[in-house]
Amino acid sequence: MALEFNKIVEQVHKMSHMLDALDFDLGARLAVARERFANPPPLRVIRERVALVQSPQVSGYRGAIPLNGPAYEPVNAIYPAPPPPPSATIIAADGSQIYPNEQMPFHYYLINVGLFVYHHGASRVPEQLTIPRLAFHKDHVHDARGRVISARTVDARRTVREMQELGRLAWAKRGEARPLIALYDNHLLFGVNADVVGHKAIMRAYMGALVHLHDAGALLAGYVDNPVRSRVVIRLLYLLSLSDDEARRADLSSGGDLEGLKDIHLFNSVLRPGERSAIMVQNSPRNLAYKAGEGGGASYEIAFFYLKTSSGYQSSLARVDIPMWVARDRRAVDELHALLVAQCAMQGRNPYPYALTRADELAVVTGRDKQKLEDMINVELRKRGVEPVRFTAKEWGKALARSPKRKHDMGKAGGV
Repeated sequence: MALEFNKIVEQVHKMSHMLDALDFDLGARLAVARERFANPPPLRVIRERVALVQSPQVSGYRGAIPLNGPAYEPVNAIYPAPPPPPSATIIAADGSQIYPNEQMPFHYYLINVGLFVYHHGASRVPEQLTIPRLAFHKDHVHDARGRVISARTVDARRTVREMQELGRLAWAKRGEARPLIALYDNHLLFGVNADVVGHKAIMRAYMGALVHLHDAGALLAGYVDNPVRSRVVIRLLYLLSLSDDEARRADLSSGGDLEGLKDIHLFNSVLRPGERSAIMVQNSPRNLAYKAGEGGGASYEIAFFYLKTSSGYQSSLARVDIPMWVARDRRAVDELHALLVAQCAMQGRNPYPYALTRADELAVVTGRDKQKLEDMINVELRKRGVEPVRFTAKEWGKALARSPKRKHDMGKAGGV
Protein backbone atom coordinates (compact mmCIF):
# COMPACT_ATOMS: atom_id res chain seq x y z
CA MET A 1 0.00 0.00 0.00
CA ALA A 2 1.40 3.41 -0.97
CA LEU A 3 1.93 6.24 1.49
CA GLU A 4 -1.29 8.25 1.87
CA PHE A 5 0.00 11.75 1.27
CA ASN A 6 -3.38 13.37 1.92
CA LYS A 7 -2.94 12.42 5.59
CA ILE A 8 0.35 14.30 6.01
CA VAL A 9 -0.39 17.53 4.11
CA GLU A 10 -1.35 19.38 7.31
CA GLN A 11 1.75 18.04 9.11
CA VAL A 12 4.01 19.36 6.35
CA HIS A 13 2.26 22.71 6.56
CA LYS A 14 2.91 22.92 10.32
CA MET A 15 6.54 21.95 9.76
CA SER A 16 7.02 24.90 7.38
CA HIS A 17 5.96 27.32 10.15
CA MET A 18 8.57 25.82 12.46
CA LEU A 19 11.24 26.24 9.78
CA ASP A 20 10.35 29.92 9.44
CA ALA A 21 10.92 30.44 13.17
CA LEU A 22 14.17 28.46 13.08
CA ASP A 23 15.53 30.49 10.15
CA PHE A 24 14.72 33.73 11.97
CA ASP A 25 16.57 32.57 15.08
CA LEU A 26 19.64 31.44 13.11
CA GLY A 27 19.64 34.69 11.18
CA ALA A 28 20.02 36.69 14.39
CA ARG A 29 22.82 34.42 15.62
CA LEU A 30 24.53 34.54 12.24
CA ALA A 31 24.66 38.34 12.45
CA VAL A 32 26.44 38.03 15.82
CA ALA A 33 28.85 35.43 14.42
CA ARG A 34 29.66 37.61 11.41
CA GLU A 35 30.38 40.58 13.68
CA ARG A 36 32.76 38.53 15.85
CA PHE A 37 34.41 37.02 12.76
CA ALA A 38 35.03 40.48 11.29
CA ASN A 39 36.47 41.87 14.53
CA PRO A 40 38.53 39.21 16.33
CA PRO A 41 40.62 40.20 19.38
CA PRO A 42 44.37 40.81 19.00
CA LEU A 43 46.60 37.81 18.35
CA ARG A 44 48.03 38.00 21.86
CA VAL A 45 44.55 37.57 23.36
CA ILE A 46 43.80 34.67 21.02
CA ARG A 47 47.05 32.91 22.01
CA GLU A 48 46.31 33.40 25.72
CA ARG A 49 42.78 32.07 25.32
CA VAL A 50 43.99 29.01 23.39
CA ALA A 51 46.67 28.34 26.02
CA LEU A 52 43.98 28.54 28.68
CA VAL A 53 41.70 25.94 27.09
CA GLN A 54 44.66 23.63 26.44
CA SER A 55 45.71 23.69 30.10
CA PRO A 56 44.92 20.70 32.36
CA GLN A 57 42.52 22.86 34.40
CA VAL A 58 40.23 23.51 31.44
CA SER A 59 39.03 20.76 29.12
CA GLY A 60 36.30 20.01 26.64
CA TYR A 61 37.17 22.60 23.98
CA ARG A 62 36.87 20.97 20.55
CA GLY A 63 37.01 24.13 18.50
CA ALA A 64 39.45 25.62 16.02
CA ILE A 65 42.77 27.25 16.90
CA PRO A 66 45.05 29.30 14.62
CA LEU A 67 48.34 27.91 13.35
CA ASN A 68 51.57 28.71 15.14
CA GLY A 69 54.70 30.26 13.66
CA PRO A 70 55.22 31.61 10.15
CA ALA A 71 52.20 29.70 8.79
CA TYR A 72 49.81 31.72 10.99
CA GLU A 73 46.85 33.26 9.19
CA PRO A 74 44.42 35.71 10.85
CA VAL A 75 41.16 34.10 11.95
CA ASN A 76 39.10 36.34 9.66
CA ALA A 77 41.44 36.15 6.65
CA ILE A 78 39.88 35.40 3.26
CA TYR A 79 42.04 34.39 0.29
CA PRO A 80 40.98 34.57 -3.37
CA ALA A 81 41.89 31.76 -5.71
CA PRO A 82 45.43 32.13 -7.09
CA PRO A 83 46.15 31.21 -10.72
CA PRO A 84 46.57 27.44 -11.17
CA PRO A 85 50.04 26.06 -11.95
CA PRO A 86 50.73 25.28 -15.63
CA SER A 87 50.91 21.56 -14.94
CA ALA A 88 50.06 19.12 -12.16
CA THR A 89 49.26 15.49 -11.49
CA ILE A 90 46.00 14.96 -9.61
CA ILE A 91 45.26 11.57 -8.07
CA ALA A 92 41.92 10.75 -6.46
CA ALA A 93 40.82 7.68 -4.53
CA ASP A 94 37.45 6.40 -3.36
CA GLY A 95 36.12 3.08 -2.16
CA SER A 96 33.02 0.92 -1.88
CA GLN A 97 32.22 -2.36 -0.19
CA ILE A 98 29.98 -5.39 0.16
CA TYR A 99 29.42 -6.25 3.81
CA PRO A 100 29.48 -9.85 5.08
CA ASN A 101 26.15 -11.66 5.23
CA GLU A 102 25.72 -13.81 8.33
CA GLN A 103 23.08 -15.92 6.57
CA MET A 104 25.52 -17.12 3.94
CA PRO A 105 27.06 -20.54 4.57
CA PHE A 106 30.41 -18.97 3.66
CA HIS A 107 31.29 -15.52 4.97
CA TYR A 108 33.17 -12.89 2.99
CA TYR A 109 33.31 -9.18 2.26
CA LEU A 110 34.55 -7.12 -0.67
CA ILE A 111 36.37 -3.79 -0.79
CA ASN A 112 36.75 -2.08 -4.15
CA VAL A 113 39.04 0.95 -4.49
CA GLY A 114 38.82 3.25 -7.50
CA LEU A 115 41.79 5.42 -8.51
CA PHE A 116 41.76 8.19 -11.09
CA VAL A 117 44.70 10.23 -12.40
CA TYR A 118 44.13 13.57 -14.10
CA HIS A 119 47.04 15.28 -15.89
CA HIS A 120 46.38 19.00 -15.47
CA GLY A 121 47.81 21.15 -18.25
CA ALA A 122 48.76 18.20 -20.46
CA SER A 123 47.08 16.61 -23.46
CA ARG A 124 47.09 13.18 -21.88
CA VAL A 125 44.23 10.76 -21.43
CA PRO A 126 43.35 10.36 -17.73
CA GLU A 127 44.27 7.05 -16.12
CA GLN A 128 41.86 4.89 -14.18
CA LEU A 129 42.30 1.82 -12.06
CA THR A 130 40.12 -0.38 -9.86
CA ILE A 131 41.48 -2.69 -7.19
CA PRO A 132 38.85 -5.13 -5.84
CA ARG A 133 39.83 -7.36 -2.95
CA LEU A 134 37.72 -10.23 -1.64
CA ALA A 135 38.31 -11.19 2.00
CA PHE A 136 37.17 -14.69 2.88
CA HIS A 137 39.69 -16.27 5.29
CA LYS A 138 37.97 -16.99 8.58
CA ASP A 139 40.55 -14.95 10.49
CA HIS A 140 39.79 -11.93 8.29
CA VAL A 141 35.99 -12.17 8.38
CA HIS A 142 35.52 -13.18 12.04
CA ASP A 143 36.61 -11.71 15.34
CA ALA A 144 38.44 -13.57 18.10
CA ARG A 145 35.14 -15.13 19.27
CA GLY A 146 34.24 -16.41 15.83
CA ARG A 147 31.58 -13.77 15.16
CA VAL A 148 31.22 -12.14 11.76
CA ILE A 149 32.90 -8.73 11.82
CA SER A 150 30.72 -5.62 11.89
CA ALA A 151 30.05 -3.14 9.11
CA ARG A 152 32.06 -0.57 11.12
CA THR A 153 35.10 -2.83 10.93
CA VAL A 154 34.70 -3.20 7.16
CA ASP A 155 34.31 0.58 6.83
CA ALA A 156 37.52 1.17 8.79
CA ARG A 157 39.43 -1.33 6.67
CA ARG A 158 38.06 0.32 3.52
CA THR A 159 39.33 3.70 4.69
CA VAL A 160 42.80 2.29 5.24
CA ARG A 161 42.77 0.55 1.85
CA GLU A 162 41.80 3.80 0.12
CA MET A 163 44.65 5.71 1.77
CA GLN A 164 47.15 2.90 1.17
CA GLU A 165 46.31 2.65 -2.53
CA LEU A 166 46.45 6.44 -2.81
CA GLY A 167 49.93 6.33 -1.28
CA ARG A 168 51.12 3.55 -3.56
CA LEU A 169 49.93 5.37 -6.67
CA ALA A 170 51.41 8.67 -5.48
CA TRP A 171 54.75 6.95 -5.00
CA ALA A 172 54.53 5.45 -8.50
CA LYS A 173 53.73 8.91 -9.93
CA ARG A 174 56.35 10.84 -7.96
CA GLY A 175 58.31 11.48 -11.17
CA GLU A 176 55.31 13.01 -12.97
CA ALA A 177 54.45 16.69 -13.28
CA ARG A 178 54.38 18.65 -10.04
CA PRO A 179 52.57 19.51 -7.88
CA LEU A 180 51.38 16.01 -7.10
CA ILE A 181 47.90 16.33 -5.59
CA ALA A 182 46.34 13.40 -3.71
CA LEU A 183 42.59 13.74 -3.06
CA TYR A 184 40.65 11.69 -0.56
CA ASP A 185 36.87 11.91 -0.21
CA ASN A 186 36.47 12.41 3.55
CA HIS A 187 38.01 13.87 6.68
CA LEU A 188 41.69 13.07 7.25
CA LEU A 189 41.29 12.97 11.03
CA PHE A 190 40.39 9.29 11.01
CA GLY A 191 39.87 7.26 14.16
CA VAL A 192 38.39 3.92 15.21
CA ASN A 193 36.78 2.77 18.44
CA ALA A 194 37.89 -0.22 20.45
CA ASP A 195 34.92 -2.28 19.19
CA VAL A 196 36.45 -2.33 15.69
CA VAL A 197 38.35 -5.57 15.18
CA GLY A 198 42.09 -4.87 15.05
CA HIS A 199 41.65 -1.16 15.77
CA LYS A 200 45.27 -0.60 16.81
CA ALA A 201 46.65 -2.27 13.68
CA ILE A 202 44.19 -0.28 11.56
CA MET A 203 45.44 3.02 12.99
CA ARG A 204 49.08 2.00 12.49
CA ALA A 205 48.32 1.13 8.87
CA TYR A 206 46.55 4.44 8.32
CA MET A 207 49.43 6.45 9.74
CA GLY A 208 51.82 4.41 7.62
CA ALA A 209 49.84 5.39 4.53
CA LEU A 210 50.13 9.07 5.48
CA VAL A 211 53.89 8.66 5.84
CA HIS A 212 54.03 7.03 2.39
CA LEU A 213 52.18 9.99 0.86
CA HIS A 214 54.51 12.42 2.62
CA ASP A 215 57.57 10.54 1.36
CA ALA A 216 56.17 10.73 -2.19
CA GLY A 217 55.97 14.51 -1.91
CA ALA A 218 52.20 14.47 -2.40
CA LEU A 219 49.98 17.36 -1.36
CA LEU A 220 47.29 15.38 0.44
CA ALA A 221 43.79 16.81 0.90
CA GLY A 222 40.65 15.34 2.43
CA TYR A 223 37.66 16.89 0.67
CA VAL A 224 34.43 17.11 2.69
CA ASP A 225 31.55 18.37 0.58
CA ASN A 226 28.74 20.19 2.42
CA PRO A 227 30.26 19.84 5.94
CA VAL A 228 27.01 20.25 7.87
CA ARG A 229 28.37 18.82 11.13
CA SER A 230 31.40 21.07 11.51
CA ARG A 231 31.12 23.70 14.26
CA VAL A 232 34.78 24.24 15.17
CA VAL A 233 35.06 27.88 14.02
CA ILE A 234 31.72 28.76 15.66
CA ARG A 235 33.12 27.39 18.94
CA LEU A 236 36.24 29.53 18.48
CA LEU A 237 34.15 32.67 18.01
CA TYR A 238 32.22 31.83 21.18
CA LEU A 239 35.47 31.25 23.10
CA LEU A 240 36.91 34.59 21.96
CA SER A 241 33.81 36.41 23.24
CA LEU A 242 34.48 35.23 26.81
CA SER A 243 36.79 36.53 29.49
CA ASP A 244 39.34 34.14 31.02
CA ASP A 245 37.12 33.57 34.07
CA GLU A 246 34.07 32.96 31.87
CA ALA A 247 36.04 30.52 29.72
CA ARG A 248 37.00 28.53 32.80
CA ARG A 249 33.33 28.12 33.77
CA ALA A 250 31.69 27.83 30.34
CA ASP A 251 30.68 24.66 28.50
CA LEU A 252 33.25 24.92 25.72
CA SER A 253 31.96 21.82 23.98
CA SER A 254 29.03 23.92 22.76
CA GLY A 255 28.66 27.11 20.77
CA GLY A 256 27.22 29.03 23.71
CA ASP A 257 25.13 31.95 22.50
CA LEU A 258 25.90 30.81 18.91
CA GLU A 259 24.59 27.28 19.50
CA GLY A 260 22.66 25.99 16.49
CA LEU A 261 24.94 27.69 14.00
CA LYS A 262 27.35 25.62 11.92
CA ASP A 263 30.53 26.67 10.19
CA ILE A 264 28.74 26.20 6.88
CA HIS A 265 26.31 29.01 7.80
CA LEU A 266 29.13 31.43 8.53
CA PHE A 267 31.37 30.70 5.56
CA ASN A 268 28.56 30.50 3.05
CA SER A 269 27.78 34.07 4.04
CA VAL A 270 31.35 35.50 4.05
CA LEU A 271 33.10 33.62 1.22
CA ARG A 272 32.60 34.29 -2.46
CA PRO A 273 33.14 31.60 -5.12
CA GLY A 274 36.81 30.67 -5.35
CA GLU A 275 37.74 32.03 -1.92
CA ARG A 276 39.08 30.10 1.05
CA SER A 277 39.20 30.79 4.76
CA ALA A 278 42.24 30.89 7.00
CA ILE A 279 43.98 27.62 7.79
CA MET A 280 43.37 26.42 11.35
CA VAL A 281 43.62 23.20 13.33
CA GLN A 282 41.00 21.44 15.43
CA ASN A 283 41.80 21.16 19.12
CA SER A 284 41.13 17.53 20.05
CA PRO A 285 42.87 14.57 21.70
CA ARG A 286 42.79 12.72 18.39
CA ASN A 287 44.63 15.49 16.57
CA LEU A 288 47.15 15.64 19.40
CA ALA A 289 47.72 11.90 18.94
CA TYR A 290 48.36 12.49 15.22
CA LYS A 291 50.94 15.10 16.14
CA ALA A 292 52.71 13.01 18.77
CA GLY A 293 51.66 9.42 18.11
CA GLU A 294 53.52 6.43 16.76
CA GLY A 295 54.53 6.87 13.13
CA GLY A 296 53.38 10.47 13.19
CA GLY A 297 54.90 13.75 14.22
CA ALA A 298 54.39 17.47 13.84
CA SER A 299 54.00 17.06 10.08
CA TYR A 300 50.95 14.81 10.56
CA GLU A 301 48.74 17.05 12.65
CA ILE A 302 45.62 17.76 10.61
CA ALA A 303 44.69 21.33 9.64
CA PHE A 304 41.77 22.56 7.55
CA PHE A 305 40.27 25.46 5.64
CA TYR A 306 36.87 26.18 4.12
CA LEU A 307 36.55 26.67 0.38
CA LYS A 308 33.64 27.97 -1.66
CA THR A 309 33.62 26.36 -5.08
CA SER A 310 31.51 27.12 -8.12
CA SER A 311 30.57 25.47 -11.39
CA GLY A 312 29.47 28.79 -12.88
CA TYR A 313 25.84 27.82 -12.21
CA GLN A 314 25.84 27.10 -8.49
CA SER A 315 28.25 27.23 -5.58
CA SER A 316 29.07 24.81 -2.78
CA LEU A 317 31.00 25.00 0.47
CA ALA A 318 33.62 22.37 1.30
CA ARG A 319 35.92 21.73 4.20
CA VAL A 320 39.41 20.77 3.04
CA ASP A 321 41.57 18.82 5.50
CA ILE A 322 45.35 18.99 4.98
CA PRO A 323 48.26 17.54 6.96
CA MET A 324 50.68 20.01 8.48
CA TRP A 325 53.36 19.24 5.89
CA VAL A 326 51.02 20.91 3.38
CA ALA A 327 49.64 23.62 5.70
CA ARG A 328 53.09 25.05 6.45
CA ASP A 329 54.00 25.40 2.77
CA ARG A 330 52.28 28.51 1.38
CA ARG A 331 53.08 27.62 -2.23
CA ALA A 332 51.61 24.13 -1.73
CA VAL A 333 48.43 25.61 -0.23
CA ASP A 334 48.09 28.05 -3.13
CA GLU A 335 48.54 25.28 -5.69
CA LEU A 336 46.02 23.04 -3.95
CA HIS A 337 43.54 25.91 -3.61
CA ALA A 338 43.80 26.85 -7.30
CA LEU A 339 43.55 23.28 -8.57
CA LEU A 340 40.52 22.46 -6.42
CA VAL A 341 38.74 25.53 -7.78
CA ALA A 342 39.65 24.48 -11.33
CA GLN A 343 38.52 20.88 -10.74
CA CYS A 344 35.15 22.03 -9.39
CA ALA A 345 34.49 24.12 -12.49
CA MET A 346 34.81 21.15 -14.86
CA GLN A 347 31.47 19.38 -14.38
CA GLY A 348 28.86 21.71 -15.73
CA ARG A 349 26.41 22.36 -12.91
CA ASN A 350 28.12 20.21 -10.29
CA PRO A 351 30.74 22.15 -8.23
CA TYR A 352 32.68 19.09 -7.07
CA PRO A 353 36.22 17.95 -7.97
CA TYR A 354 36.17 16.10 -11.28
CA ALA A 355 38.83 13.60 -10.24
CA LEU A 356 36.89 12.58 -7.11
CA THR A 357 33.70 12.14 -9.14
CA ARG A 358 35.47 9.78 -11.50
CA ALA A 359 37.12 7.86 -8.64
CA ASP A 360 33.67 7.34 -7.09
CA GLU A 361 32.31 6.04 -10.42
CA LEU A 362 35.15 3.54 -10.58
CA ALA A 363 34.78 2.41 -6.97
CA VAL A 364 31.02 1.96 -6.69
CA VAL A 365 29.71 -1.58 -6.37
CA THR A 366 26.16 -1.70 -7.73
CA GLY A 367 23.38 -4.05 -6.72
CA ARG A 368 23.88 -5.85 -10.02
CA ASP A 369 27.59 -6.26 -9.24
CA LYS A 370 26.74 -7.70 -5.84
CA GLN A 371 24.26 -10.15 -7.36
CA LYS A 372 26.78 -11.30 -9.95
CA LEU A 373 29.42 -11.87 -7.28
CA GLU A 374 26.93 -13.88 -5.21
CA ASP A 375 26.05 -15.95 -8.27
CA MET A 376 29.74 -16.70 -8.87
CA ILE A 377 30.21 -17.74 -5.26
CA ASN A 378 27.04 -19.86 -5.30
CA VAL A 379 28.34 -21.75 -8.34
CA GLU A 380 31.53 -22.58 -6.46
CA LEU A 381 29.56 -23.65 -3.40
CA ARG A 382 27.41 -26.02 -5.45
CA LYS A 383 30.52 -27.56 -6.99
CA ARG A 384 31.53 -28.54 -3.47
CA GLY A 385 28.14 -29.83 -2.46
CA VAL A 386 27.14 -26.80 -0.37
CA GLU A 387 23.65 -25.45 -0.92
CA PRO A 388 23.68 -21.61 -1.18
CA VAL A 389 21.60 -19.51 1.17
CA ARG A 390 17.94 -19.11 0.32
CA PHE A 391 15.61 -16.27 1.17
CA THR A 392 14.01 -16.46 4.58
CA ALA A 393 10.22 -16.58 4.56
CA LYS A 394 10.08 -12.93 5.61
CA GLU A 395 12.50 -11.82 2.88
CA TRP A 396 10.66 -13.84 0.26
CA GLY A 397 7.36 -12.25 1.28
CA LYS A 398 8.87 -8.77 1.02
CA ALA A 399 10.33 -9.53 -2.38
CA LEU A 400 6.97 -10.71 -3.69
CA ALA A 401 5.09 -7.74 -2.23
CA ARG A 402 7.53 -5.16 -3.61
CA SER A 403 8.11 -6.70 -7.01
CA PRO A 404 6.45 -5.24 -10.13
CA LYS A 405 2.84 -6.39 -10.30
CA ARG A 406 1.46 -8.35 -13.24
CA LYS A 407 -2.17 -8.30 -14.24
CA HIS A 408 -3.65 -11.76 -14.79
CA ASP A 409 -7.05 -12.43 -16.37
CA MET A 410 -8.58 -15.27 -14.34
CA GLY A 411 -11.55 -15.56 -16.71
CA LYS A 412 -15.17 -15.78 -15.75
CA ALA A 413 -16.25 -18.20 -13.12
CA GLY A 414 -17.23 -21.40 -14.81
CA GLY A 415 -16.59 -19.83 -18.23
CA VAL A 416 -14.22 -20.62 -21.04
